[in-house]
Amino acid sequence: MKQARLYAGAILALAAFAASAQDARPPPARATPVEPAASANPLLGAWRLVSIETIRPNGSIIYPFYGRHPEGLIVYDASGWMSVQIASDPKPVLPKGDSRGEFLKAPPSQKAAAADAYYAYYGPYTLDVAKSTVTHHLRDALLPGERGKDFLRQYSIDNGRLTLVARMHELGEDHVRRLVWQKLAPPEAH
Repeated sequence: MKQARLYAGAILALAAFAASAQDARPPPARATPVEPAASANPLLGAWRLVSIETIRPNGSIIYPFYGRHPEGLIVYDASGWMSVQIASDPKPVLPKGDSRGEFLKAPPSQKAAAADAYYAYYGPYTLDVAKSTVTHHLRDALLPGERGKDFLRQYSIDNGRLTLVARMHELGEDHVRRLVWQKLAPPEAH
């Protein structure tokens, strides 16, 4: 059931993105489309988040942003677009309500807590199979400062699990972030 909800959420997010992308500027010139053949692109499809670990220079593992058990979804499509969403652990319980209007009326502290517990971006991607890298070219992001940036990730796939590794300088030191994703099967028909 949880897998079906994640997949349904990704479909809704992609549908909203597709509707807004019609008016968006074309992908940047550096974002060449990936090969459409599934056999040439091992990333195609939807992947459920299994874990995120941030590794410090001394080898210790910390969980500074998403908690120990976040949930998420990353989708790579054949036309060269990707989208990622991560919901932190623990999830906020406020603000209550099921509409954007109710959310906007919530106190700023509740809205900030909800935003702190969520992460998302989308854009075109380029794949270098020979180097086992994928670059996400952020068209838009929850964090405004990330818009227009390129995020390089090393990738590996083993037993239906995709591992993405990012290297970054944050919190005053160099970190390696390892994200593990499980390939999702297509959803069952209703």
